[in-house]
Amino acid sequence: MPIQNEHEIQALFEVSQKLEQAAFEAKNNADPREIQQIQQQLRALQNDIQDARGKAINGNGGAPEPLFEAQLRVEDSQRHLERALTNLHAQEDNVQP
Repeated sequence: MPIQNEHEIQALFEVSQKLEQAAFEAKNNADPREIQQIQQQLRALQNDIQDARGKAINGNGGAPEPLFEAQLRVEDSQRHLERALTNLHAQEDNVQP
């Protein structure tokens, strides 16, 4: 079982890196729908990371450090996207027809 959890941890770590890049691109594209889709994926990933961290803490194998790093990456990406979405909404509110 520990080996499988190591694979799970590595997969989650890699997904966090890919979503971090996707979040950066979504923010730069200034597309609210794209940002919201990435936010949903980040929330789902965060749940998966927390489950895996629980397994690692309970001694079911795997080093928790990559999960901690992935968690920080996800939280940071979420903050950036939330700020971008807030800014986009503020711009829309300031646009006069």
